[in-house]
Amino acid sequence: MRVIAVVSPLGGVGRTTLTAHLATLLARQGQRSLAVELCAQNLLGRHLGMHEASAAGWARAAADGQWWAEGGFDNSDGVRVLPFGEASLETIHTLHQLLQVQPRWLQDQIELLDIPSDSTVLLDTPLWPSPWAQAALQCADTVLVALEASARACAALGSVRALLRGATAAPGEQGVLVTRFDPRRVSHREALQILREQWGEHLIPYTLHEDENIARALARAMCVGSLAPHAQSAHDLQGVCNWLEGQRAAPASMLVPGATLP
Repeated sequence: MRVIAVVSPLGGVGRTTLTAHLATLLARQGQRSLAVELCAQNLLGRHLGMHEASAAGWARAAADGQWWAEGGFDNSDGVRVLPFGEASLETIHTLHQLLQVQPRWLQDQIELLDIPSDSTVLLDTPLWPSPWAQAALQCADTVLVALEASARACAALGSVRALLRGATAAPGEQGVLVTRFDPRRVSHREALQILREQWGEHLIPYTLHEDENIARALARAMCVGSLAPHAQSAHDLQGVCNWLEGQRAAPASMLVPGATLP
């Protein structure tokens, strides 16, 4: 089993979008994929085929001490989805207390899932440093940090370094992805150049362009690859998926042993 955490210290950069589309692309390539939503916004199911947010999910079950994975569903692309579900503030507070008492709760629950050993689990996280984002970092084999092409992303260098120091994934399994890039905007081009200088080899060799087809796909509860397979965003997301697969396939000598964060 491989666990991938999609994280960011910035809101609005597309963590849920990335999780949903990468899970779909992996499933279409014949891999078993499970997308787990750790965010109380409860939007992951909308990206993966549900026209309304799921009332059922793992949050209330876990808060009540029940088995957390009963609220999952399979979508038409073959992705197993485990939504957060509707949850009260009391439920969310109970979940935070659960992590305080059992810091390994998420890791233990993932290990108990009845899924094939070759499955990929993708974790859609809340805004770091949420306790659930931190829990995801501590059980993920691969970490994908999403940063938009903006001045605030450039200013988040220290936050992202701290985020990655809290991850258990090896340096070669940590990547920074620039999202929402519009090449027509000078500020975006300047920000991308700064991010390249800041992150060097940790910046993955694909950029997710700003593309209205992503929003159109969400409105139709579809993957952008189905709605507009020739769109720039569909090409970009496939590239990110290929990068993830390349990391998985690379021999140990290619994973930058001993590499340190910039």
